Amino acid sequence: SNAAESSYMGKHWTEKSLHEMNERDWRILKEDYAIVTKGGTVENPLRNWEELNIIPRDLLRVIIQELRFPSPTPIQRITIPNVCNMKQYRDFLGVASTGSGKTLAFVIPILIKMSRSPPRPPSLKIIDGPKALILAPTRELVQQIQKETQKVTKIWSKESNYDCKVISIVGGHSLEEISFSLSEGCDILVATPGRLIDSLENHLLVMKQVETLVLDEADKMIDLGFEDQVTNILTKVDINADSAVNRQTLMFTATMTPVIEKIAAGYMQKPVYATIGVETGSEPLIQQVVEYADNDEDKFKKLKPIVAKYDPPIIIFINYKQTADWLAEKFQKETNMKVTILHGSKSQEQREHSLQLFRTNKVQIMIATNVAARGLDIPNVSLVVNFQISKKMDDYIHRIGRTGRAANEGTAVSFVSAAEDESLIRELYKYVRKHDPLNSNIFSEAVKNKYNVGKQLSNEIIY
Repeated sequence: SNAAESSYMGKHWTEKSLHEMNERDWRILKEDYAIVTKGGTVENPLRNWEELNIIPRDLLRVIIQELRFPSPTPIQRITIPNVCNMKQYRDFLGVASTGSGKTLAFVIPILIKMSRSPPRPPSLKIIDGPKALILAPTRELVQQIQKETQKVTKIWSKESNYDCKVISIVGGHSLEEISFSLSEGCDILVATPGRLIDSLENHLLVMKQVETLVLDEADKMIDLGFEDQVTNILTKVDINADSAVNRQTLMFTATMTPVIEKIAAGYMQKPVYATIGVETGSEPLIQQVVEYADNDEDKFKKLKPIVAKYDPPIIIFINYKQTADWLAEKFQKETNMKVTILHGSKSQEQREHSLQLFRTNKVQIMIATNVAARGLDIPNVSLVVNFQISKKMDDYIHRIGRTGRAANEGTAVSFVSAAEDESLIRELYKYVRKHDPLNSNIFSEAVKNKYNVGKQLSNEIIY
C-alpha cells in the first residue's frame, strides 16, 4: 500500500525537524512548492517563518498574528533566505506570476535589512534619501505596493522604534505634491520609472543610500517601453551612491525574456535565479502518447517495441509492487535490457544501489512507484512509461515531468485499460490537448471511444 511505502521511504519533510532534513527532503520540498533554482550556492527555502531566525521577533508577530499569514508562499520561501543571508546580500531574480505574494517577498527583506541598522532621524532621511527603491510599471501597481507595505510598517512601527516612511511617486502627481510628500524624507520609495526620473532631474530627491533596489513586474516594464528609463535609473543609483553602499538588486518577472536576461547580466551581480510553478517557465518539451491496452500482457506486448526505440535511461511507473516484479521478469526473459526496481519495501541501501546502477547506465530501465520517484533527480530520461496510469492527475504530471527536463525533449507513453476512473481520463484528455509544445501528442481513438471523450469536437470542426 502507499501508506506502508511512504512510511518506509521515511517521514515526509513536514514531520522532520530542521536538522533531520537531508538532500532528498529539500528536493521534495522544492518539488512540493514547484520551486526551481540555479546560480551557485543557493540557500534552501524556508520551511516556516520562524525556524531560521531571519525575521526579527516583532516583525514575525506582525506577519503571523496581525496580518494573519500563517505560512510563507513559495516565492516568499525561496526569496527571503537568499536575499537576507548576512554573509552576502545576493542579487535575486524571481520568475513568478502576479498574485503569488511577491510584494511581501521583497518587503519583508527590506524591513529585515532596516532592522539590522539603527533607526535614522528625519534629517538624515532627507539628506541621504531612501534605503529602498521599488520600481513598478503602472500607477495602480505602485499604489498597491505602497498600501501593502504601509500595512506592515504601520503595525511594525508601533511595536518597534522603527518609524518607516513609505512614499510613492507616480504620474498624475505634480512636482509640488511630490516635493511635499518627500519633505520629511522617506525610507522606502515606490515609483514608476518615468516619474522617478522627473523627480531626480528636478532635484526633488537624493539617492545616496539605496541598499535595496527592486524591479517588480520587470517584463511588463519592458513591454510598456521603459527599458531605457530602467537602465538609466540603475546607472543613476550607482553613480549617486555613497561609496560604502552596496546595492542589492531584486528583480521579479512573470516570464524570462532576452531583454530581462540582458538587464540581469548588465546590472546584477551573480544573482540567484528562482522560478516558481510550472506555468511560469517555458513548458517542458514532452510528447504525450496515450494508448489503449486491455491487460498487463497486452501492455507489455505494446511496450516492447516502444522501449527498443529510446535511449536509456527509461523510467516505467507502476502502481503495485507485484506488477513491478512481474514486469522485471518479463524484461529479463523476453528482452536483453537490464532492469532495476525502486519501491518502498527495498532498504535505503538497496534503493541507493538501484539508483547508482541506473545513473551509471549499468541498467537501462527503472521500474518505480510514485512514492519512490519523488525527489529523484535523474538527468536525460528520454522516455517515461505509465504502465499503470496514476490514480491522480497530479501524480501523472509529476511522473511525466521526469523527462523533458533542462530544455531536452522527452516522451511519455501511458497505457489506459478498461477499468480506469472515467473522470481521470477526461482530465487526462484535457491535459494532453492543452499541453502539446511539440504538436506531437497522440491520444488514441480506442481510448476516446472507450471513455467517450473528444467526441463533441468533431462536429465543431466541420463548420
